[in-house]
Amino acid sequence: MIIEVVAAALGGALLGWWWRGAGGPARGETQPMVRAFEHLKEGVLVIDELGRVRAMNTAAGRLLGWGSDGAAELPALLAEVAGEEVARAVDTVGEGAGMRPVELTGGEGRATIGVIVGPAGRGRRFVVVEDLSDVASVDRRRRDFVANASHELQTPIAALVGMLELLEESEGEYADMLLRRCQKKVDALSLLTRDLIGLARAQDEDWVPTARSLDLGEICEAVVAELSESAEEKGLDLEVEVERGLVVIVDPVMLESCLTNLVQNGIWYTDAGSVCVRARSRAGGGAVLEVVDTGVGIAPEILPRIFERFFRGDPARSRASGGSGLGLAIVRNLVGRMGGRVAVTSRLGEGSCFAVELPGDPTAPLVGAVLGAE
Repeated sequence: MIIEVVAAALGGALLGWWWRGAGGPARGETQPMVRAFEHLKEGVLVIDELGRVRAMNTAAGRLLGWGSDGAAELPALLAEVAGEEVARAVDTVGEGAGMRPVELTGGEGRATIGVIVGPAGRGRRFVVVEDLSDVASVDRRRRDFVANASHELQTPIAALVGMLELLEESEGEYADMLLRRCQKKVDALSLLTRDLIGLARAQDEDWVPTARSLDLGEICEAVVAELSESAEEKGLDLEVEVERGLVVIVDPVMLESCLTNLVQNGIWYTDAGSVCVRARSRAGGGAVLEVVDTGVGIAPEILPRIFERFFRGDPARSRASGGSGLGLAIVRNLVGRMGGRVAVTSRLGEGSCFAVELPGDPTAPLVGAVLGAE
């Protein structure tokens, strides 16, 4: 890890300075030493034999919040500068023992920093600190994703195993019923696998979309035709209202995947009425694509979370319909990859409207476009 390389180089440099000449530098020279490391994004502190911080670079002060009130002065005890958590870590980690992550809690929430301690000569120590919040956050999201995906796969697989065991001893109408249920679970597994692959592609930074000019009306008509049977089974009207001659420059697979997920989502969460696909020109270039339904709507308290992976506002309805809980996460990522943005408005009992804005030039993303993986 970079912090460990920095610590090794820093230790050698400080020891060299400390013992250069007769007896090493005086106390007043500690701060110039640390200023030599002002170019580092990692924080550097020098602690004397009494456990006081004698000097630190700007990155350390910013990371630890020391001096933000303008009245902080050094030397000061490490616990006062960095907090009790870091002070305990420095006392217990040991010199040259490697990096130790420390959880910090404060007014701005939780942060994770890495701490490395090394000798600086004559009983003194140096401490290197690095902000690991982003790394820890990514690691937590990865673990959560694996756990959620495993759970989602385990549920239909376990049901399939149980029903197949029963099927061996069954016949007639009961056997037919078990076969239909098995088929439904297989369909659910197929959908989940497809969505996992779709999400992986949407978040793959090495995947380069192939943008070309497309007639938006043709894409909308094709998606509606593909999902018309699902709408008819529920007695819903599936409508298209597209501005004539509307052309966008996007990857056709990405656009079709986004629209399919939004329309399918609208059908799942609508018991009566209609799902309508609308498209119109966007002021300043590009297009606005809307999927409007007359469904159950979305509660205000969960509205900010609906684009999270595996989040289900109504788990029972989603599972009954075969939804994977990944569709809207895929939409958000794909829309961002196309340089666009997606928003939703909804009222309980009245329905929802998902609006996708696409830029006229795919190389010039809209303000607010989420380009990274979430």
